[in-house]
Amino acid sequence: MNVSEMLDQARELPYGSAQIALLEQAMAHADAQRLVDEAFEARILATTGYVYGGEPARSFVTFSWCLTEFDQDPVRHGGWTHHLLWQFKAMVNAMTKFPEIPLGRTTDVLDDMERRWRAGGHSMHAVYSHRHLVARHVGDLDAAERWFDRWNTAPRDDLSDCVGCDPTGKALWLAASGRDEEAIALAEPVLAGRLSCTEQPQAIYTTLLLPYLRTGRADAARDAHRRSYRLHRTHLADLGDIAQHVTFCALTGNDVLGLEIVERHLDWLDRSPTPFATMTFAASAALVLGRLAGRPGLTVAGRPVGAVAEELTARALDLAARFDARNGTDHQSRLVRETLTAAPIGDGVRLAAAGSRFAPARPVTEPVAGRPVPADPVPATDGPDELLDLADAAFRERREEAAFAAWAAFDDRYGAAELTDLQRARRADGAGSRAADDEDHAGAEAAWQLADRLYAAAGDEVRRQVVRGRLGMGLLRQGRVDAGRALIEESTAHLVAHAGPDRLARAYLRLAYAEAAGGLLPESVATGRTAEQHADAAGDPSVRGQILALRAQTLGRRAEVAEAEAAGTASREQFRPAGPPDELAHACLLHGVTLRQLGRFDEALAAFDEGVEVPCGAAMRRLVGRQRAGLLANSARAAEAIAPLVEEIAALTAGGDRDAVPQTRYELAIAYLNAGRALAAAAVAEEALAAFEAAADEQALAVRDLLVAVYEELAEHESVIAQLSAMIDAIAGRDEPEALARATERLAETLDRLDRDATAATRFAEAAAAWSAAGRPIDGLRAARRHATSLLWAGQPEAALAALAEADAAAVLLPDEPHAVWERSMLDYDAARLLDRTQRSDRADEAIARAARAGDGFRSLGAGAQVGFAGLLHGDLLRRAGRSGEAAQVLAAALASVPDDEPALRGQLESALASVHDDRF
Repeated sequence: MNVSEMLDQARELPYGSAQIALLEQAMAHADAQRLVDEAFEARILATTGYVYGGEPARSFVTFSWCLTEFDQDPVRHGGWTHHLLWQFKAMVNAMTKFPEIPLGRTTDVLDDMERRWRAGGHSMHAVYSHRHLVARHVGDLDAAERWFDRWNTAPRDDLSDCVGCDPTGKALWLAASGRDEEAIALAEPVLAGRLSCTEQPQAIYTTLLLPYLRTGRADAARDAHRRSYRLHRTHLADLGDIAQHVTFCALTGNDVLGLEIVERHLDWLDRSPTPFATMTFAASAALVLGRLAGRPGLTVAGRPVGAVAEELTARALDLAARFDARNGTDHQSRLVRETLTAAPIGDGVRLAAAGSRFAPARPVTEPVAGRPVPADPVPATDGPDELLDLADAAFRERREEAAFAAWAAFDDRYGAAELTDLQRARRADGAGSRAADDEDHAGAEAAWQLADRLYAAAGDEVRRQVVRGRLGMGLLRQGRVDAGRALIEESTAHLVAHAGPDRLARAYLRLAYAEAAGGLLPESVATGRTAEQHADAAGDPSVRGQILALRAQTLGRRAEVAEAEAAGTASREQFRPAGPPDELAHACLLHGVTLRQLGRFDEALAAFDEGVEVPCGAAMRRLVGRQRAGLLANSARAAEAIAPLVEEIAALTAGGDRDAVPQTRYELAIAYLNAGRALAAAAVAEEALAAFEAAADEQALAVRDLLVAVYEELAEHESVIAQLSAMIDAIAGRDEPEALARATERLAETLDRLDRDATAATRFAEAAAAWSAAGRPIDGLRAARRHATSLLWAGQPEAALAALAEADAAAVLLPDEPHAVWERSMLDYDAARLLDRTQRSDRADEAIARAARAGDGFRSLGAGAQVGFAGLLHGDLLRRAGRSGEAAQVLAAALASVPDDEPALRGQLESALASVHDDRF
């Protein structure tokens, strides 16, 4: 790679260590080869790279070198005049942030800056703004106000800070002067415009944090923090701005979030960009840590927060004293002490997104109690057997509360009486059912084992086998499948041989459950159909609904989704009139899941909606609500999913089920994004990604994919590139060429949009190779075509022509079908542009021919707009070749193909056609 190529590549790199290393390499090579122009350019670029890469101290050397070289030969370096003058501003700013640089030297640089501005006929706007900056830094507030007034009245010119940075500096002064409303009025309109500066919009949002907070605009303050900190957090150069966010956390009572930010950036102090940034961050961190010092066991970087707070306090005050000694004032020390003693002014502002681990946990909302409590007292009976019959009948009819009340009444009335083995067995059987309903598995097992022994002693083998079947179901619920199935199989065999028809439906149903739990899905479906044949004799209409629900669940596991959906429909219909609520809600859950698998999302949502409206138990309501929220998250009703998903995260966290939290946060992030809350989506998805990555879970790839969409929405371009790059690295080792091709082409397209053409070209070439490996030649041609055009935009015409030849060779092999015709036509169109821009006279006719071929291809597909664009290009090439008559024909034909709903394109064609006519006449 030669020096020019190094410089081109460095321009496309983001600010940071990689760019700095490449620029330093370019400087060394340029000096060794005595390349004067390249050496100057490398140092000009390095000066900016050092400033924004977090190493401004090194920029002083390169800036001084360039300034000296420029003064010695201003003609040779005249093309860099504006750039060099612009860098004066960064130098003045940086010099104030190093206490070892005498204040007089900074003043000298300011004076030199003003002299050069006046000599060049420039406005004093930028000069006054930096004289204000120095006065503000040393605490000469009267002078700062005077320079502020002159700054405001001086006209802007092309050396003024950008339309985002200039109001930011002014708003900073207004806020520091207690004029919050003026600061907001000045800065807010800027946010409505387009800000593309390296420092914006994060700097203006950070400046508005305190004005928003102090004027009661809590929502705006929260939004400003979220937006700006996200952009600052990856840039070492922004450590001083990050300090303001730490302070903001303390002022709003978000100390835990402040602690997280401190811990994330504490080691940056070892490579801090400036002593001023160190002082500012140390003071802010000490404020947060000092507020947390009373909490036992709380640490930062492995040390007690109180001890770290004391060290940072001392460090901040020492640096402030050094600045004041340099400046001859006590201004910086006063500002540091104000930070260290700042009191909260907005404790009610929650900064973390709901569902984030830093958000205060919401109390888990308990659903309305599910089962109705019997209004009537348990009736009097002639004896214990009648009362047990009453309880058994209520339980069989799924009136559980009535059954529980009857069993409680039995204990009150006959607990001290002499009971038979059969009566004791029946009561133990009921106790097992009550414990199972309370999910007390150990209690249920013990009660049913007692009932088993007592039924045996009483000689009631049918009831004994029924309770053994229940015991087997209890074992299934605990995951003891083999033991449970063995009990159920033995129980079912006995009941089929000896019990009455009223027992058979439930016996077969238990067996079907056991078979499904053991993975015997076809057998479970068959057994369920046998159970259905006996359902009417069971005397309980809910039995048929349970059979259908199990069938829906089992068929769904077998991927027989259509059949599962039919069973789910029937199950819901069966339970609606008969209940009980938990069973109906469960049927809605199963049916909704199968409808979702079939892509019938509106019907699935209706099923879940019905399920959450049923007065069922809390556990079942939560299951249905979880599925409903997951579906809502991906719909136009995404906002409705946020609250239930946040509550689910709180419930999972409270219950210690932390393994399920990342997946729920992932779904919450989807809901936030689809509800238009991209900032919250980013925060929650990033936490989910960290958890999945820590667990080496493949779901991390899906979260990265989501984050790409989130970052695109937030225009966080570097984050998009980072996530796509990480996705590519993850996919590369999985032998999935199609997935690799998609991710690589997405990265190439992102780089292309950012005009990082050389890097985009490399990625398009990689995507083309991956598409080829995936057996997708048409997609490969698209990537190969864009590889060629990116090389052209990167200023590499010969490489672009070589890449075009490779794409042409690939195009010949494509089949003659519409998708291929489209891509070949696009290739012809881009080839014509490429050949024209290379200004190769020997290939001018080829460019014309390819533009014509592109138009013919698009016309064959009925793509009228594309015919118009190809016609514009073809006509322009013909016109410039002196063939105006042919150009007129091409343009007229193209205009006839363009639909009426493309007025802008039609206007371009009409204008081009008029110009051709003017040429001819």
